Amino acid sequence: MKLKKSINKLKELSDLFCENGIEDIYTNSKIYEVLIANQLGHRIINGHANTLDAIDQYDNTYEYKHYKKSSSNHTWTFNDYTDETIRNLHKVKSVYFVVINDKPAIPEIEKIYIVSGEKVAKYMEISTQNIENKRKMINISASQIKENMPYTLVKTHDIVSCHPEKTKFELLCSKALKEVFTTAREIEEEIKVNGILTSNKLWELLVACKMGHKINSEQKKHDAYDADGRTYEYKVSKKSTWTFQDISNNVLKSYLNDEKIILAVVNKRTFVVKSIIACQPKAIVRILRKKLEEKKGKSQKIRRLTANIGKKDIKKMLEKGKAEWIR
Repeated sequence: MKLKKSINKLKELSDLFCENGIEDIYTNSKIYEVLIANQLGHRIINGHANTLDAIDQYDNTYEYKHYKKSSSNHTWTFNDYTDETIRNLHKVKSVYFVVINDKPAIPEIEKIYIVSGEKVAKYMEISTQNIENKRKMINISASQIKENMPYTLVKTHDIVSCHPEKTKFELLCSKALKEVFTTAREIEEEIKVNGILTSNKLWELLVACKMGHKINSEQKKHDAYDADGRTYEYKVSKKSTWTFQDISNNVLKSYLNDEKIILAVVNKRTFVVKSIIACQPKAIVRILRKKLEEKKGKSQKIRRLTANIGKKDIKKMLEKGKAEWIR
C-alpha cells in the first residue's frame, strides 16, 4: 500500500511538470536535467536523444552533460554521436559538464565546467577522427577539458549567486523536485533498489508490480526476478515496438538464461501499464539474430547492434505459442 501511494505521488508530480510544459521527467535520467535547468534559470526543451537540452530567456540554447558521483564512470559521455551532433554543438551557446552529488536526499550540483559549444564541437571533430568503436561513443573527462578547452568552473555557492532570484515557476519547480527525490528515495528504501529515476527503472517497477516480480538495480545483469528466483528481461515502450540495443552475442546468450522476456507498453503520462506480453527467450533471440544478419547483409558497417521487435513479430510468436498475453 505504501509503495502504491509513493508511485501515485510521483505521478502527481509528473502531472505538475507536464502542466508547466516539461514532459516525461522519469525517463533517461531527465529529472537531473530539470534539476540543472532549475538551478541555472533555464527552461527545459522537451525530448531525449538528438535534442538540445535547455534554453534561456534570451533564446540561447544549451547542451547538458552530467554524471552522478555515485556512478562508476566519472566522465561525460556523448553516445551515438553523428556529424549532426557536432553541427548542433556549433549552434549552442555552451555545453555544461555537470557533477551531481547524489549522496544527499536531495541531489546537489557540486560543480560545472562551462565550455562554449563551438569549442566542444571543434574538440570532437579532432578527437573523434580515429575512434573505431562501432557505436561512435566518446567520453570526455575533467582533465581533457582542462587540457584542451577554455572553460569556466562554477561551484555550488557560485550557482546561487549567478541566479539569486527565482521566478514563481522556478520556486514551484524547486519544491516539486524536492518532493520527487524524497519520494523516489522512499521507494528505493522500500524495494531495496537504487537509481529508480535512472534509465527506465520506474517503468520497469510499474510492470513488476503487475507481474508480482521484484526489480534489480541498474547495474545488475537481469532486470527482474520472481519469488522462485527465476530471472526476466524487461523491455518497456510507449508503443508496440521494443528496441534491443547493444545486442552482442554474449548479450543474446544471457537472454537464454531468463525465464521470459517481458515486452510491456506503458503510458508514461498516466502511469498505466497498457499491455504485457511474455515471450520465450529462444524465440526473441532467433528473431534478433535474423534481423542483425539482415542488417549486416545490407551494410558492412553497422554502427550499433540494435534491432526492434514489433507487432508482426509478436503476432507470429503468439500464433506459434512462443508468447502469451499477460494483460
